[in-house]
Amino acid sequence: MPTKEKGARIPQRSAYTVKNLLGDLKKLKLTPSTLYTVGTEIIYFEWTQAREELGEQDEITIHLEELMRFMQTDYERRLLQGELRREKDTPNEAINTFLKETPIEFQSYVLKRPGPFVQGVLQAMHTQSEREIARYKRTENGIRKELEEHPKDPELWNHLRLVLWIIGQYDDASDAYKRAKIFGWDKTKSKIVGI
Repeated sequence: MPTKEKGARIPQRSAYTVKNLLGDLKKLKLTPSTLYTVGTEIIYFEWTQAREELGEQDEITIHLEELMRFMQTDYERRLLQGELRREKDTPNEAINTFLKETPIEFQSYVLKRPGPFVQGVLQAMHTQSEREIARYKRTENGIRKELEEHPKDPELWNHLRLVLWIIGQYDDASDAYKRAKIFGWDKTKSKIVGI
């Protein structure tokens, strides 16, 4: 029987395949920090197990490492650098693209962690994400007030872009990115180094 927690529907599973995990992950609205935690708590363990059992050159090990890298560093880095600014760049779309580019053997690979453990991590991250998103919504209001006083500040527009992206307002985030660029935002000089 699926569990419900504020809109999240995560089926109970005795075991997870990579495809099940990513499918359930897409049902959640994860922030960069909670995506990082999923990469650390679930994918890192699976990658180390695959490396020991299958070897470093096995395609399952390689794809798990790629997935782990996306969750732990690449997503946040690309977001901070302004590479993610269109709706097609969302984590769900990245997961869809990743799955399409991986072989069925990888997608059907059964994770070593038991299903209830994986589900517990996903539920915990969903709850944490909801708290973070509520905090980011409050931050958005503060940034908008600052923008009223400093409407041409590129760093404020970039900060607004990041906040809007994380709370799922992708069109508005894209508009904020355009304004940040118009007013001179440069990723190499950005003051924001982490989310």
